[in-house]
Amino acid sequence: MEVTAYRRLFFGWHEDARAGREVFFPAEGYKGNETKRYNADLRSKQAGLDWEQARSMLAEGHQRLVGFIDERSDADLYGGPMAPAKNHWTTGRWAEASGPSHYRSAAKYIRGWLRSMS
Repeated sequence: MEVTAYRRLFFGWHEDARAGREVFFPAEGYKGNETKRYNADLRSKQAGLDWEQARSMLAEGHQRLVGFIDERSDADLYGGPMAPAKNHWTTGRWAEASGPSHYRSAAKYIRGWLRSMS
């Protein structure tokens, strides 16, 4: 299981969209309002990862996302919605959502966990 789950989801969404397959947001078997359940299931599946595995997966996912963005023009990223998603978000907006916003969410989760331990 990949620590950088949202980046993995983004790349899956992008690949499915390009291939004309149905795109599941956030993931198959989950509704948009079930991200807490998705995250809890993901944490459970990843409970056995050690620190080095987690760091390596984060670094690889980060590199892949930055490379993806760097390889595309502004028109490719922001020229229109990422079809066939059923919303108006562009590929660039989805890429943004799979990166920095999840670092902020992870930091918030870790801070809360640390507070609960003291």
